[in-house]
Amino acid sequence: MEKSKKTISFVLYVTFAHVITYFICGVIFSQLMGYSEWWKQPVVCDYFRTFDGAASAAGPFIQIIRGLLYGLILIPLIDFIKQKSGWLKLWLLFVGIGIIGAPAAAPSSIEGVVYSKLPFAFHFVGLPEICSQTLLFSVLVYRHLNSTEEKSEKSKNLIRAFYAAIIVFMGYAVISIIFAVVQNVAIESGSADIRVLAQFLLPVIFAFVLWLINRYKPIVKIVVLYVLSVISFVIYQSLVLHDLSFIYVFAAPLFTTALYFLFMKICAKRDTIKE
Repeated sequence: MEKSKKTISFVLYVTFAHVITYFICGVIFSQLMGYSEWWKQPVVCDYFRTFDGAASAAGPFIQIIRGLLYGLILIPLIDFIKQKSGWLKLWLLFVGIGIIGAPAAAPSSIEGVVYSKLPFAFHFVGLPEICSQTLLFSVLVYRHLNSTEEKSEKSKNLIRAFYAAIIVFMGYAVISIIFAVVQNVAIESGSADIRVLAQFLLPVIFAFVLWLINRYKPIVKIVVLYVLSVISFVIYQSLVLHDLSFIYVFAAPLFTTALYFLFMKICAKRDTIKE
């Protein structure tokens, strides 16, 4: 039973590590490497969906599925990853088999260079992001496996705060996709650029910080999180997006705070069982 719990915990952590590194590296390198301009180039625009489309907004949400897949695949490799320099070995597997040696004509791979019509230079555009993301991911997984078995209460609470923040972010991703579908926003013509995703940043930070404040009751945290999220959306959409949607402003935080509260109840129940 204990082994099963550790396995589930490992898979969830791997999922978390993948989602957070994917998002951070994606935001940074999409700006540094000018993805929006590259995506407009001949051949490239036929290969990819539009960079600012709704498919890009769904990207972070889809990464949960990839993260779970990685977690399940890496279960038999746990002892291998825990070895000295295991992070480097895992990263080299990603680079050698998953990126450069990918068994498909994918960008940045040998097969892609030989068999696709993508411009040669384009194969190097996404390389910094995927190499950095897989490196950070490998380091996080390695550190997690080699951390002490008995984590301090402070460390456990910090990890849960990260989980809560990710849950809130993914909640906004889901509700945004639902709104897009209801409003018949076509995937090719959506406006889900980096500015739209950035409106989630403050609510996610609020969720993380509030989790670490122990002197308030859960219901107080929920109310404060909802109010702060609504205010941040109103200010951001008015000043940055210039497109204030009152339905979204009040409905989206309601959905995510409900998920946040549910996660709080699950954690509280687990702590009660252990006692």
